[in-house]
Amino acid sequence: MSQVNWDEFKCRCSGINKMMATKRGKEPITEVGLRRIAELEARTKPMTEAMKLEYTGLIQKRDAPPVVELSDGAIEYLMEVYSWKRFGMIPVTKEAMEVAQLEKGKRVENDCKLLLEEVFNIEYKQFKERISNDYLSGEIDLYLGNNIFEATNVTDIKAAFDHPSFLKKINNGIGNGQREQVAGYCDITGATEGWIANCLVDNTAEDILEMKWKVAKKMQAITIESPDFLKEWEKWERSMIFSHISPNERVFRIPVELFTDFERQAVYDRVKFCREWLWKFDETYQKLNL
Repeated sequence: MSQVNWDEFKCRCSGINKMMATKRGKEPITEVGLRRIAELEARTKPMTEAMKLEYTGLIQKRDAPPVVELSDGAIEYLMEVYSWKRFGMIPVTKEAMEVAQLEKGKRVENDCKLLLEEVFNIEYKQFKERISNDYLSGEIDLYLGNNIFEATNVTDIKAAFDHPSFLKKINNGIGNGQREQVAGYCDITGATEGWIANCLVDNTAEDILEMKWKVAKKMQAITIESPDFLKEWEKWERSMIFSHISPNERVFRIPVELFTDFERQAVYDRVKFCREWLWKFDETYQKLNL
């Protein structure tokens, strides 16, 4: 194992939301909180008692911010970073659960690109290497612009597993952490526009065959040629192919609000805090049982 310079830690854009989470009651003041202070101070009428209490709490949080206490989720993320950087290890149980979605995303990424280009009449570019600035790193799906660091738009693909889950995206909108992820990509590249593109494209032949055997096992089918299995499998196979649906009905694209200057500085400050936290943890860990 090698020693790690934790001053070089950069948060993956997919982990920004986790990294920023603090224990309940220890949250720093937000940009909304600062605006609320300004609103209360600009009042021409006297504040109500409730407003005075709110104002006092906000001023205290602004002028005497609570000591940062990372949430359990934030610590979990940093432990994954530590394990990978020092030992090259991953959280096996978690990765095993996510691998199917990740692998499908990789296999159909080009199909999603073609679908987006057909629907929006735009020619996207791809960049397959991890990019970073001083604080963040990420892997971009698609972009527009002369090159990745002159991007005008960054688009992150989310490939739906099935039609019902795609429809849920239309109702639920941006998922937890997705806004921060794409805003981080834009921060690295300088893009002034970010999108999340939920796409519904056919499962690959590999995915379909794998599912076929899973269904057969679930049914305890003697053979995949048995009438009972074939009847059941018809429903499953039909639910894994979507090209008969209009392309316009297989894309749901959501614009992403970029980081404000306040949010960007908060993210960068938290990265600096996590660097110090990792140094301290590293020192504690390496002294175990000495």
